Amino acid sequence: MDTKKILSLGWVIALLFITGTFVLGSLLADYSFISQTVSEIGQEGSPLNSAWQIFSLLVGLLIIVFSIGIISFGRQNKWSIIPGIFILFAGLSEFGIALFPSPHSLHNVFGLSMTIGYFSPLMFFLLWKDKLGASFKRYSLFAFVLILLGIFLNLSPAFASQLYPLEYYGLVQRFLLFIFYIYLAFISFSTSYSFSNIKKAA
Repeated sequence: MDTKKILSLGWVIALLFITGTFVLGSLLADYSFISQTVSEIGQEGSPLNSAWQIFSLLVGLLIIVFSIGIISFGRQNKWSIIPGIFILFAGLSEFGIALFPSPHSLHNVFGLSMTIGYFSPLMFFLLWKDKLGASFKRYSLFAFVLILLGIFLNLSPAFASQLYPLEYYGLVQRFLLFIFYIYLAFISFSTSYSFSNIKKAA
């Protein structure tokens, strides 16, 4: 598979994850998208445990392949590969989350390690900001600000439980996750477009 095809995986991953969480959640009786987390779809004892594990492993694998494409694209153009490495961490974390379903103690460990991947928009902003145009720089920074907000809201029950009712925690978690996956789609379109232009100019 060539680099351009791998770079196109970003939007596929985003569509797969967002659609998959809604489809699988809708198959689980009495599941609430508003109050419950995505991990609860495939938690230990859930009838969808195996299906969720397979789904999460697939998502993790695709993120890893996508990150390899980003790293390869960076090397070809002599750009920093660090943003791709941060996305790679997201894929590895997704693997860990799948292999150790909630409430396993390692599930939260891998969930927290996903924070490394969440910082990828900052890495793209800092290291590729002069490579893909002003709009890329603006959107990367905007995505990172939204992700920071999502991280804060996701962690706030531990130190500020009165900030919002926990009945909305499912929405809060999805806000963070969906912003990150939508950003992967944005990276996919940006790099694929740049790849094509570089090839034409060569």
